[in-house]
Amino acid sequence: MDLKAFELIQDGLYQELAKQGFSEPQPVEDPAGRMVMYVLDDVAYGLLYDSKNQRFELRSTTFKEKDKPGSWRSLSLWLFDEKEGTRADAESILNDFLEVVQGPKRVAVVQQKRRGKDGERTVDPLFFVNRLVNIFPELKDELNQEKIVYGQVRYVTFVKAHVAARCQDLAKKYPDSDPMKKLCSLLDDMYKTGDLDTRSIVTMALLNELDDGAFQIFTERVGEDLKKDLKFVRKLKGKKIKPERKKKQKKVVAKPLSNDH
Repeated sequence: MDLKAFELIQDGLYQELAKQGFSEPQPVEDPAGRMVMYVLDDVAYGLLYDSKNQRFELRSTTFKEKDKPGSWRSLSLWLFDEKEGTRADAESILNDFLEVVQGPKRVAVVQQKRRGKDGERTVDPLFFVNRLVNIFPELKDELNQEKIVYGQVRYVTFVKAHVAARCQDLAKKYPDSDPMKKLCSLLDDMYKTGDLDTRSIVTMALLNELDDGAFQIFTERVGEDLKKDLKFVRKLKGKKIKPERKKKQKKVVAKPLSNDH
């Protein structure tokens, strides 16, 4: 692999993470390829280039014991062809990784402060959309274009415009394929661990946008928790949900003072 691409991303991440108190990148042995990690107290980020699958991966973990990182959790994946990848591609990947590690999201993603009912960390729409790129690599360019035009990702609009049709096509043409199985597994995972926005995007912006045939195919293949919610969600398709009206408060009018006293 072109070491310049790895070093560009590695150094770019360090410039940001150093401000947050993380260590310099330390080499880590990984059978998948070249990897470094940045450490702060009992948490760490990892940067891996997976040679076999030709992709960069941003990871996070916590240390259960001193100097012994726990299981790595994938935060973002981007394909990068070691022969055809350009500097612009590497910079695009770096910019996406920086979005994950900057500001309040670092606390949410790495230190796992945001938790669901079962105590597991909840994930946000950015994490979900980045995971979708693993299944639909062509989303990468569309995501970049979205960021260029709008300066951010409009998650609901983006999923409806770019993801729903691909999911419908996959379900109808290849219902029992590995990509379809991975997609259903991803939707289950995002529904279980996602925050309220992510769960809503999975059910309303994505699955409820499908036609009846594709919707049924997904319903038969997702887990029980998501399946139960989809029965209710489908009834809302095409309906406008009115916000709850605030109850009118009775006005209290003070009686005028009487001069009879």
